[in-house]
Amino acid sequence: MNFASKSLIAAAAFVAATGSAQAITNTLTAGGSVTDAGWTLDQLQGSGTLSFSSLLISALNTAAVSLGEVSPATLSITTSTNSVGVRRFVSASAAAPIASLTGSFDGEILTVEKVGTSGGATQTTIKNSATTGPGFLSISNLNVDLTTKTVFADIEGANGVGKISQYALWSYNNITGPTTFAVPDPAVQTVFTSENTITGLFASQATIDDIFVKGLALGSVGKSGLTAVNDPTKGGGAGFGTIVSKITVIATPNVVTPAIPEPSTYALMGLGLVGIGLVARRRAN
Repeated sequence: MNFASKSLIAAAAFVAATGSAQAITNTLTAGGSVTDAGWTLDQLQGSGTLSFSSLLISALNTAAVSLGEVSPATLSITTSTNSVGVRRFVSASAAAPIASLTGSFDGEILTVEKVGTSGGATQTTIKNSATTGPGFLSISNLNVDLTTKTVFADIEGANGVGKISQYALWSYNNITGPTTFAVPDPAVQTVFTSENTITGLFASQATIDDIFVKGLALGSVGKSGLTAVNDPTKGGGAGFGTIVSKITVIATPNVVTPAIPEPSTYALMGLGLVGIGLVARRRAN
Protein backbone atom coordinates (compact mmCIF):
# COMPACT_ATOMS: atom_id res chain seq x y z
CA MET A 1 0.00 0.00 0.00
CA ASN A 2 3.96 4.34 -1.28
CA PHE A 3 4.51 4.42 -3.02
CA ALA A 4 7.84 4.09 -3.91
CA SER A 5 10.99 5.96 -4.34
CA LYS A 6 13.70 6.16 -6.87
CA SER A 7 14.10 2.60 -5.88
CA LEU A 8 11.14 1.92 -7.82
CA ILE A 9 13.26 2.39 -10.77
CA ALA A 10 14.17 -0.78 -9.26
CA ALA A 11 10.65 -1.98 -9.70
CA ALA A 12 10.78 -1.45 -13.41
CA ALA A 13 14.27 -0.71 -14.59
CA PHE A 14 14.47 -4.37 -15.40
CA VAL A 15 11.89 -4.05 -18.12
CA ALA A 16 13.77 -1.93 -20.65
CA ALA A 17 17.25 -0.78 -21.56
CA THR A 18 18.13 2.86 -21.01
CA GLY A 19 16.94 4.97 -23.88
CA SER A 20 14.28 2.58 -25.15
CA ALA A 21 11.23 4.35 -26.50
CA GLN A 22 8.46 2.04 -25.37
CA ALA A 23 7.56 1.54 -21.70
CA ILE A 24 7.01 -2.01 -20.50
CA THR A 25 5.18 -3.00 -17.32
CA ASN A 26 6.44 -5.65 -14.94
CA THR A 27 6.28 -6.61 -11.24
CA LEU A 28 8.91 -7.07 -8.53
CA THR A 29 7.80 -9.29 -5.62
CA ALA A 30 9.06 -9.48 -2.05
CA GLY A 31 11.70 -12.16 -1.57
CA GLY A 32 12.49 -12.26 -5.27
CA SER A 33 14.87 -10.51 -7.62
CA VAL A 34 14.83 -9.35 -11.20
CA THR A 35 17.85 -9.02 -13.47
CA ASP A 36 17.38 -7.40 -16.85
CA ALA A 37 18.38 -4.39 -18.94
CA GLY A 38 21.47 -3.69 -16.87
CA TRP A 39 19.92 -3.87 -13.39
CA THR A 40 19.47 -6.40 -10.60
CA LEU A 41 16.62 -5.46 -8.27
CA ASP A 42 15.96 -7.20 -4.97
CA GLN A 43 15.38 -6.94 -1.21
CA LEU A 44 11.96 -5.35 -1.55
CA GLN A 45 10.84 -4.41 1.98
CA GLY A 46 8.34 -2.14 3.66
CA SER A 47 4.79 -1.92 4.92
CA GLY A 48 1.48 -0.26 4.21
CA THR A 49 -0.50 0.93 7.23
CA LEU A 50 -4.23 1.66 7.14
CA SER A 51 -5.22 3.98 9.98
CA PHE A 52 -8.97 4.06 10.66
CA SER A 53 -10.65 7.48 10.57
CA SER A 54 -12.35 8.89 13.66
CA LEU A 55 -15.77 8.40 12.02
CA LEU A 56 -14.97 4.75 11.28
CA ILE A 57 -13.89 4.28 14.92
CA SER A 58 -17.21 5.77 16.00
CA ALA A 59 -19.14 3.44 13.66
CA LEU A 60 -17.26 0.41 14.98
CA ASN A 61 -18.11 1.41 18.55
CA THR A 62 -21.77 1.96 17.68
CA ALA A 63 -22.08 -1.58 16.27
CA ALA A 64 -19.81 -3.07 18.98
CA VAL A 65 -17.51 -4.52 16.30
CA SER A 66 -14.59 -6.73 17.34
CA LEU A 67 -11.36 -6.52 15.34
CA GLY A 68 -8.91 -9.29 14.49
CA GLU A 69 -5.76 -9.82 12.42
CA VAL A 70 -5.23 -11.57 9.12
CA SER A 71 -1.57 -12.69 9.20
CA PRO A 72 1.01 -11.41 8.41
CA ALA A 73 -0.61 -8.03 9.06
CA THR A 74 -0.65 -6.71 12.64
CA LEU A 75 -3.20 -4.55 14.43
CA SER A 76 -2.43 -1.61 16.70
CA ILE A 77 -5.42 -0.72 18.90
CA THR A 78 -5.98 1.66 21.79
CA THR A 79 -9.14 1.45 23.89
CA SER A 80 -10.85 3.07 26.83
CA THR A 81 -13.57 1.90 29.22
CA ASN A 82 -16.55 4.09 30.05
CA SER A 83 -18.29 4.50 33.41
CA VAL A 84 -20.42 1.39 32.94
CA GLY A 85 -17.48 -0.81 31.97
CA VAL A 86 -17.99 -0.83 28.18
CA ARG A 87 -14.75 -1.07 26.24
CA ARG A 88 -14.52 1.26 23.24
CA PHE A 89 -11.94 1.88 20.52
CA VAL A 90 -9.97 5.13 20.64
CA SER A 91 -7.78 4.38 17.60
CA ALA A 92 -6.99 1.43 15.34
CA SER A 93 -4.62 0.67 12.46
CA ALA A 94 -3.51 -2.38 10.47
CA ALA A 95 0.08 -2.67 9.18
CA ALA A 96 0.72 -5.13 6.34
CA PRO A 97 4.07 -6.00 4.72
CA ILE A 98 4.67 -4.93 1.13
CA ALA A 99 4.25 -7.89 -1.23
CA SER A 100 4.78 -6.42 -4.70
CA LEU A 101 5.54 -3.35 -6.78
CA THR A 102 4.43 -2.87 -10.38
CA GLY A 103 5.73 -0.15 -12.66
CA SER A 104 6.51 0.88 -16.23
CA PHE A 105 9.88 2.13 -17.50
CA ASP A 106 10.77 3.74 -20.81
CA GLY A 107 14.52 3.72 -20.25
CA GLU A 108 14.60 7.14 -18.59
CA ILE A 109 11.51 7.55 -16.39
CA LEU A 110 9.84 5.04 -14.07
CA THR A 111 6.12 5.37 -13.34
CA VAL A 112 4.88 3.37 -10.34
CA GLU A 113 1.49 1.82 -11.08
CA LYS A 114 0.58 -0.58 -8.26
CA VAL A 115 1.61 -1.52 -4.73
CA GLY A 116 0.39 -4.72 -3.04
CA THR A 117 0.42 -5.83 0.61
CA SER A 118 -0.19 -9.11 2.48
CA GLY A 119 -2.65 -9.72 5.30
CA GLY A 120 -5.33 -7.48 6.73
CA ALA A 121 -8.05 -7.32 9.40
CA THR A 122 -11.35 -8.95 10.35
CA GLN A 123 -14.51 -7.41 11.79
CA THR A 124 -17.04 -9.42 13.80
CA THR A 125 -20.45 -8.40 15.16
CA ILE A 126 -23.10 -9.88 17.43
CA LYS A 127 -26.78 -9.05 17.57
CA ASN A 128 -27.40 -5.72 19.31
CA SER A 129 -29.25 -2.45 18.81
CA ALA A 130 -27.11 -1.61 15.75
CA THR A 131 -27.21 -5.04 14.05
CA THR A 132 -29.77 -7.59 12.96
CA GLY A 133 -27.66 -10.60 13.92
CA PRO A 134 -24.09 -11.90 13.95
CA GLY A 135 -21.82 -10.82 11.14
CA PHE A 136 -18.28 -11.20 9.86
CA LEU A 137 -16.10 -9.41 7.30
CA SER A 138 -12.43 -9.97 6.38
CA ILE A 139 -10.50 -7.42 4.29
CA SER A 140 -6.99 -8.47 3.25
CA ASN A 141 -4.25 -8.29 0.62
CA LEU A 142 -4.79 -4.68 -0.41
CA ASN A 143 -3.57 -3.73 -3.87
CA VAL A 144 -3.45 -0.01 -4.60
CA ASP A 145 -3.78 0.92 -8.27
CA LEU A 146 -2.24 4.39 -8.67
CA THR A 147 -3.47 4.68 -12.25
CA THR A 148 -7.18 4.32 -11.48
CA LYS A 149 -6.91 5.53 -7.83
CA THR A 150 -8.61 2.33 -6.69
CA VAL A 151 -7.86 0.06 -3.70
CA PHE A 152 -8.58 -3.62 -4.36
CA ALA A 153 -8.85 -6.26 -1.63
CA ASP A 154 -9.64 -9.91 -1.01
CA ILE A 155 -13.03 -10.08 0.73
CA GLU A 156 -14.61 -12.80 2.83
CA GLY A 157 -17.92 -12.18 4.55
CA ALA A 158 -20.90 -13.77 6.23
CA ASN A 159 -24.58 -13.50 5.33
CA GLY A 160 -24.09 -14.36 1.68
CA VAL A 161 -21.09 -12.15 0.93
CA GLY A 162 -18.78 -15.15 0.45
CA LYS A 163 -15.24 -14.89 -0.92
CA ILE A 164 -14.32 -12.30 -3.52
CA SER A 165 -10.81 -11.95 -4.95
CA GLN A 166 -9.45 -8.43 -5.51
CA TYR A 167 -12.72 -6.58 -5.17
CA ALA A 168 -12.66 -2.83 -5.95
CA LEU A 169 -13.29 -1.79 -2.35
CA TRP A 170 -12.37 1.89 -2.18
CA SER A 171 -11.42 4.81 -4.36
CA TYR A 172 -9.12 7.46 -2.93
CA ASN A 173 -8.91 11.22 -3.35
CA ASN A 174 -5.28 12.17 -2.89
CA ILE A 175 -1.75 10.78 -2.75
CA THR A 176 1.34 12.63 -1.50
CA GLY A 177 4.90 11.61 -2.24
CA PRO A 178 6.55 10.94 -5.63
CA THR A 179 5.31 8.26 -8.00
CA THR A 180 7.64 8.92 -10.97
CA PHE A 181 11.43 8.90 -10.90
CA ALA A 182 14.42 9.61 -13.14
CA VAL A 183 17.12 7.04 -13.89
CA PRO A 184 19.78 6.91 -11.15
CA ASP A 185 23.55 6.77 -11.64
CA PRO A 186 24.02 3.66 -13.83
CA ALA A 187 27.31 2.79 -12.13
CA VAL A 188 26.33 2.93 -8.43
CA GLN A 189 24.38 0.49 -6.26
CA THR A 190 21.74 2.39 -4.32
CA VAL A 191 19.30 1.63 -1.51
CA PHE A 192 16.19 3.64 -2.29
CA THR A 193 13.59 4.50 0.35
CA SER A 194 10.22 6.18 -0.18
CA GLU A 195 7.06 7.14 1.64
CA ASN A 196 3.59 7.89 0.27
CA THR A 197 0.32 8.80 1.95
CA ILE A 198 -3.14 8.13 0.53
CA THR A 199 -6.10 10.02 1.97
CA GLY A 200 -9.83 10.09 1.40
CA LEU A 201 -10.92 6.44 1.13
CA PHE A 202 -14.53 6.10 -0.05
CA ALA A 203 -16.73 3.22 -1.21
CA SER A 204 -19.59 3.03 -3.69
CA GLN A 205 -23.12 2.67 -2.37
CA ALA A 206 -23.20 -0.86 -3.71
CA THR A 207 -20.08 -1.70 -1.67
CA ILE A 208 -21.62 -0.20 1.45
CA ASP A 209 -24.80 -2.24 1.01
CA ASP A 210 -23.47 -5.49 -0.44
CA ILE A 211 -20.21 -5.82 1.51
CA PHE A 212 -20.25 -3.88 4.77
CA VAL A 213 -23.93 -3.78 5.71
CA LYS A 214 -24.63 -7.31 4.53
CA GLY A 215 -21.47 -8.95 5.87
CA LEU A 216 -21.69 -7.28 9.30
CA ALA A 217 -25.50 -7.61 9.53
CA LEU A 218 -25.90 -3.91 10.21
CA GLY A 219 -29.35 -2.60 11.06
CA SER A 220 -30.56 0.95 10.52
CA VAL A 221 -28.45 2.34 13.36
CA GLY A 222 -25.30 0.58 12.22
CA LYS A 223 -25.87 1.53 8.60
CA SER A 224 -26.39 5.16 9.58
CA GLY A 225 -22.97 5.26 11.24
CA LEU A 226 -21.30 3.72 8.18
CA THR A 227 -23.11 6.14 5.87
CA ALA A 228 -21.57 9.01 7.83
CA VAL A 229 -18.11 7.46 7.36
CA ASN A 230 -18.65 7.41 3.60
CA ASP A 231 -19.85 11.04 3.42
CA PRO A 232 -17.06 13.28 2.00
CA THR A 233 -18.58 16.32 3.71
CA LYS A 234 -18.07 14.83 7.17
CA GLY A 235 -15.00 14.08 9.26
CA GLY A 236 -12.81 16.35 7.18
CA GLY A 237 -13.31 14.16 4.12
CA ALA A 238 -11.23 11.34 5.63
CA GLY A 239 -13.66 8.59 4.63
CA PHE A 240 -12.55 5.21 5.94
CA GLY A 241 -9.04 6.40 6.78
CA THR A 242 -5.48 6.91 5.58
CA ILE A 243 -2.89 4.56 4.05
CA VAL A 244 0.82 5.26 4.60
CA SER A 245 3.39 3.13 2.78
CA LYS A 246 7.14 2.96 3.41
CA ILE A 247 9.25 0.99 0.93
CA THR A 248 12.91 0.20 0.24
CA VAL A 249 14.49 -1.55 -2.75
CA ILE A 250 18.11 -2.19 -3.69
CA ALA A 251 19.06 -1.44 -7.31
CA THR A 252 22.41 -2.82 -8.48
CA PRO A 253 23.83 -2.01 -11.92
CA ASN A 254 25.25 -5.02 -13.72
CA VAL A 255 28.87 -4.17 -14.55
CA VAL A 256 30.44 -6.30 -17.29
CA THR A 257 34.16 -6.98 -16.66
CA PRO A 258 36.19 -6.82 -19.90
CA ALA A 259 37.63 -10.19 -20.92
CA ILE A 260 41.39 -10.69 -20.43
CA PRO A 261 43.02 -11.33 -23.82
CA GLU A 262 44.52 -14.78 -24.41
CA PRO A 263 48.34 -15.04 -24.87
CA SER A 264 47.80 -15.79 -28.55
CA THR A 265 45.97 -12.49 -28.85
CA TYR A 266 48.95 -10.63 -27.41
CA ALA A 267 51.21 -12.47 -29.89
CA LEU A 268 49.09 -11.38 -32.83
CA MET A 269 49.06 -7.82 -31.54
CA GLY A 270 52.87 -7.94 -31.31
CA LEU A 271 53.22 -9.20 -34.88
CA GLY A 272 50.86 -6.49 -36.03
CA LEU A 273 52.95 -3.79 -34.35
CA VAL A 274 56.13 -5.21 -35.85
CA GLY A 275 54.51 -5.19 -39.30
CA ILE A 276 53.42 -1.57 -38.86
CA GLY A 277 56.94 -0.66 -37.82
CA LEU A 278 58.49 -2.32 -40.89
CA VAL A 279 56.08 -0.56 -43.23
CA ALA A 280 56.80 2.78 -41.62
CA ARG A 281 60.57 2.20 -41.93
CA ARG A 282 60.31 1.19 -45.60
CA ARG A 283 58.32 4.36 -46.36
CA ALA A 284 60.91 6.43 -44.55
CA ASN A 285 63.73 4.90 -46.67
